[in-house]
Amino acid sequence: MKEKVKDSLAQLRKDIDEVDDEICQLIAEREELSLQIGRIKRAAGIPLENSEREEEIFSEICARYPNQRETLNAVFSKIIERSKKLQRKSLNLYLVGMPNSGKTRVAGQLEILLRRKSADMDALIMQEEKTSIDDIFDTFGEAHFRELEHKMLIRLARQGGFIVATGGGILTHRENIPILKNSGIVIFLDRSPDRLVLAKLKNRPLIRGGAEAMIRLYNERIMDYRTNADLCVDPDSPDAAKRIADFYLSMIR
Repeated sequence: MKEKVKDSLAQLRKDIDEVDDEICQLIAEREELSLQIGRIKRAAGIPLENSEREEEIFSEICARYPNQRETLNAVFSKIIERSKKLQRKSLNLYLVGMPNSGKTRVAGQLEILLRRKSADMDALIMQEEKTSIDDIFDTFGEAHFRELEHKMLIRLARQGGFIVATGGGILTHRENIPILKNSGIVIFLDRSPDRLVLAKLKNRPLIRGGAEAMIRLYNERIMDYRTNADLCVDPDSPDAAKRIADFYLSMIR
C-alpha cells in the first residue's frame, strides 16, 4: 500500500514539474511579447499603461474559467504588474533645456549614477550626417534638421533605457512631445538666463545673435519646457544629478 502511495505521489509530482516547466516557458514568452509591445508603444508615443485593457484581459479569462476567479486574480495581477515593471525599466531619461543648459554634462554624471548608457542627440545626428549642426541648418534649413531629430528620437525611444541629452528645440516639433512623454521621464534643466548667455555658439545656429538671440529663444520656449517636464532642476545646484537619478528611479519602480 505504501509503495502504491509513493508511486502515485512520484507520478503526480512529475506531472506538476512538467506543468511548472510549461508555465515558466509561457511566462518567459509573455514577458518577451510585453517587451515588444513596450518598444512599439514608446516609438509611437502611446502610453505604456492601459487599465481598460488589463480589465478586459482579466474579464475574458474569468469568463472562460469562472470557478478559478480567485486564483486567476492572484496570478494575473502579479503577471501584469511584472510586465508593467519590465516596460517601465526601459523608459528613457530625457534631459531637455536651452542651449548651454548643461544637458551633455549632466547626462555624463547620470551615466555613472544610474549605470546606463547616455546618448547625445545632436552628436548622433552629426555623426550620421557626417557634418555639423551649423552646416545642416545652413544647407537644408531648420525644418530638415527637426525631421532628422524626430527620426533619431523615435529610434532612441524604441531602444529604450538611455539617458538622452536632447537638442534645445526638441519640443518645437509637436510630434515629439507624446513620444517624449510616453517613452521616458522628461527633466527640464532650468539654467538661469544670465548663465545661458555665456554659451559657445558653435553648432547652435539659433543663438548666433548672441545674448539677445538667447533671451528671445528662452522666452519663446520656457513655458513648453516647464509644461512638459516631469521635473525641473537647476543644473548648477550641487545635487542636481543625484536629484534627477533619485526621481527617475522612483518613477520606473
